[in-house]
Amino acid sequence: MNRKNKIRKMTLVTMLLAMSIVFHMIEPVIPMPIPGVKLGLANIFGLIALFMFGIKEMLGINFMRVIVASLLRGIIFGTGFWLSLSGVFLSSMIVIILYKYSKLSLVGLSVAAAAFHNVGQILAIIIIWASVFLIYWLPPMIWLSIPTGILTGTLAKESIRRVDKNKMDAVLGVIKRRD
Repeated sequence: MNRKNKIRKMTLVTMLLAMSIVFHMIEPVIPMPIPGVKLGLANIFGLIALFMFGIKEMLGINFMRVIVASLLRGIIFGTGFWLSLSGVFLSSMIVIILYKYSKLSLVGLSVAAAAFHNVGQILAIIIIWASVFLIYWLPPMIWLSIPTGILTGTLAKESIRRVDKNKMDAVLGVIKRRD
């Protein structure tokens, strides 16, 4: 990759990171009918990075988003930080596994990521509050991860389709291996 392409890639990844931070910051103020439920709109940018650039860029965007947004909010190392971090960690790991070893589409990966993000958050809150009874939040959160995962996956798919026509085969479910 020549210097011009490296700079272009770095610029695009940085823009995706900036947009994910903005969405992460504004999403808590979007009114939702169920307490604790968010749409996961910031996750769109990690999915876009995965399909346009690869696993390393997705991980960078996902983890930097949590760290920078937590610093900006002033909640670094608070409960919200650990919930976000655990959700991002588990969802990113499942996306990597499914991306490498399955033929799931981007929307399918997004649903799996949303479900495992909720699992990671519930596990973290059980540990933080030392109350196993919070496991009862898991079934409704898993059910709600289906429509939110479909929404974020569809938005990511449409964004990629509009940005890069060459990646359309990956968006449609024929995942290219980057090994």
